[in-house]
Amino acid sequence: MKDSTKFVGLDVSKESIAVGIADAGREAPRFFGTIANTPEAVRKLVHQIEKDEHVEFCYEAGPTG
Repeated sequence: MKDSTKFVGLDVSKESIAVGIADAGREAPRFFGTIANTPEAVRKLVHQIEKDEHVEFCYEAGPTG
């Protein structure tokens, strides 16, 4: 059962994606790391993060997204 929420922010560039995660509540967000900007790397990230939690994703909106 997914009983907590995790918020994931993605700072997207052509070659890589910087990932930050914030848990629900007042804890400070943390830098998760940088992944390649490929569908496979994003899928792997989702599987690593989702576990038993509800996950919300957002990305940096810029001129290319």
